[in-house]
Amino acid sequence: MVKRHRSRPSPGFRDGEGLTMTGPTVTLLDEKIVPVDDARISPFDRGFLFGDGVYEMVRTFDGVPVEMDAHVRRLARSLRETRIEGFDARRFHDIVPRLLEAERLTDAGVYLQVTRGVERPRRHVPGDGIRPTVFAFASPLPPLRDLATIESTDVVLVPDDRWSRTDLKSLNVLANVLGAMQARDRNAGEAILHRDGLVSEGTHSTVIAILDGILIAPSITAAPSILPGTMRRLVLDAGRRIGIPVTEGPLRADRIHSATEIGIASSRRLLHQVARLDDRPLPGGPWMRRLLASMVDSIGDSIAGPGRLPAP
Repeated sequence: MVKRHRSRPSPGFRDGEGLTMTGPTVTLLDEKIVPVDDARISPFDRGFLFGDGVYEMVRTFDGVPVEMDAHVRRLARSLRETRIEGFDARRFHDIVPRLLEAERLTDAGVYLQVTRGVERPRRHVPGDGIRPTVFAFASPLPPLRDLATIESTDVVLVPDDRWSRTDLKSLNVLANVLGAMQARDRNAGEAILHRDGLVSEGTHSTVIAILDGILIAPSITAAPSILPGTMRRLVLDAGRRIGIPVTEGPLRADRIHSATEIGIASSRRLLHQVARLDDRPLPGGPWMRRLLASMVDSIGDSIAGPGRLPAP
């Protein structure tokens, strides 16, 4: 069964839609969990002034984070490449259960942001010994059982105007925001970005396509560079399990219109199939449904195993 949404594609796919009316009630700020209304960050924080920071968002089902080790490794790499010191990425392991317990959540997205910290006066080159600002919160998201039915959405192609270090999960996502706004203006749920004739990724998703019976995903090592998404690996692993040929390499923007199926994967909603690309209907097929089913089964097996967090 396929759920179809057009003018408001895929409830919950757009960031912040259909998730909660009130949002988080508490945040973790540095070492303390405090009510949202009591959280205070200096206006001289470099994250606020320069976007000088990095972030991660991990998905949890039944209290168990999905691909937690991969998120921690990616966070460690982002911190290392941006030369932000004073925060051990492994602390994310402890932050997740603390916030789930504080919010009494099991199915959630846990967001963590680490900025270089506070420095006065404002200057481009940071000084030594700045203490990073650590900020995190948890928001409710749908449980795994609610994601087992594939939903469809419309997408549009938009030029990729981002900076070249898109392999890092930095706070500098203004170009992503503008691309997502262009998609909204055209009644689409997501924008697929392209540069120099090649597809990179969505504004907040991984892109895959079925061309000539092959699942193609843009390579993380090819230009334009893309974020090594955690859901990307789950999708590709699912493709290999269900028996479709999988290849990672260049995906030309002029060829993606010939795809029989296109999928967009994200930590929030796992996998959506694309119904229309630039207002052109796609032929469709069985693969996105089968990929999602395999992903749900795999995640279900992983959260049923050892290492499960206790229910709040």
